[in-house]
Amino acid sequence: MKTKLLIIFLSLFYQPIISQNTQKDDCRLYFAEIGIKDFNLGTTLKSFVNDSKKIKREFKKESVYGIDIITFRENIILFKEKKTVEYNLKFHSDTLMDYTFKMKIGNFRKAPAYYDKIVILLEKNKNKNTFIKRGTYFNTKRTKICKKFLELASDFPNHENESLSGGIGYESSIWEQQFKDYMKATVQDKE
Repeated sequence: MKTKLLIIFLSLFYQPIISQNTQKDDCRLYFAEIGIKDFNLGTTLKSFVNDSKKIKREFKKESVYGIDIITFRENIILFKEKKTVEYNLKFHSDTLMDYTFKMKIGNFRKAPAYYDKIVILLEKNKNKNTFIKRGTYFNTKRTKICKKFLELASDFPNHENESLSGGIGYESSIWEQQFKDYMKATVQDKE
């Protein structure tokens, strides 16, 4: 009887901790298996700059509508091929709110097979990348806190090359409005 009470007590105590860890995992990408940097939402701009200095990462920074935008490129080796990953990080009030990446993976004939190999590699992290499913080229997950995605996308305007794109960002009405203003200001909004 004492053992049952102890188990019940411990399960009540640990349930909130497990729930919090699940929420944190829901707002992270786990793409290290394919060479993509996994940045943590909520990271400060200052810590990003300090880390970049340590590893001698060069980046561009611009500020638009209260959003600090950091862009940089890094070379990786994926399936014995050299690839360049383009990152775009968005900070608001010194906090990382959103980041995306893009990597060209081939022409429209070869890219789907390459994408499938990437998905198989990402499945090794089974408990983390559950939103990614085989057989689909657009994977997304949205929670109350954040949204994340991974997709095979055509490069515009010629559609000859395909890219692996992905990212994660917080869900926030204030952040979303500032981002919409940014998109309109930079003529990326097609409305």
